[in-house]
Amino acid sequence: MLLNLFTLASIVGLAAAETGLAAWLRYAPIPGADRYHASLPSHIVALNSTTSSPVYTAGQELENGIQSIFGKSCSVHHGHYQSSSSVIVGTLDEYNKAYGNFTDAPELIEDGFWLSTKGSTVQILGQNERGALYGAFEYLSMLAQGNLTEIAYATNPNAPVRWTNEWDNMDGSIERGFAGNSIWFANNGIVSNLTRTAEYARLLASIRINAVVVNNVNANSTLLTPENVEGLGRIADVMRPYGVQVGISLLFSSPTSAVQGRANLTTFDPLDESVIAWWTNVTNDIYESVPDFAGYLVKANSEACQLSNGKAGSC
Repeated sequence: MLLNLFTLASIVGLAAAETGLAAWLRYAPIPGADRYHASLPSHIVALNSTTSSPVYTAGQELENGIQSIFGKSCSVHHGHYQSSSSVIVGTLDEYNKAYGNFTDAPELIEDGFWLSTKGSTVQILGQNERGALYGAFEYLSMLAQGNLTEIAYATNPNAPVRWTNEWDNMDGSIERGFAGNSIWFANNGIVSNLTRTAEYARLLASIRINAVVVNNVNANSTLLTPENVEGLGRIADVMRPYGVQVGISLLFSSPTSAVQGRANLTTFDPLDESVIAWWTNVTNDIYESVPDFAGYLVKANSEACQLSNGKAGSC
């Protein structure tokens, strides 16, 4: 009876600990991990030392993943490092600078990567830094399944635009949302704690999503206040190490809305010079706060809204 209670308590404890928040990135330990140690790299070489770089992030993920899955600690190095047992992650260009030209360079397009586990050195080389991070997650997916087979291949995305489209509202609610409030918005502003944003960006990068439209397509012009544009910069800063860019939905009639800190026009006609200047100023402010801004999403007129002389009618 005591043994059964102990077993039940252990199962309940494991269930409570497994929230699902990390998805496959929990890097769960695998049975008999010790037997894999000799086949695993002892060093990780990340060919960028800038903490906001996806390559730097890839190095961290590899370190944490190998430690968590197999219980093996790896030394992490940045820049050129020579070892007979290492995994090298970075862009193809940086690899060529550090180690000489890669003789069998694959044909890679944006966000593509080369992954080779043949020999004593694992090569994870991206066409860009985001591709290198994708390659690191690909390798970690193999390790998480106890798969240490020798492979060597290049892979490229089929589509350059791989975005999620969120339906978060400025008050923190989510249209058609069933899992709590927005991780970005509350009370018509952007929240100060962006811990969940980093967790979400990490998950998106692991499945090769490269941008997020953070607000509802039924947009609110409040997002365009100078304070909230600055907040978009904070969101982008948190997502950038994972290669995830920020885009926003916009309300087409925003120039006529009472957007605090911005001019209130009498028209939103896109051919009107004052409207063109209004959107130019907004866009310049966004790019100043978010240099790698993904772009705008504008909802199509799918709900029979009447437009007359540049003014919104009834919906």
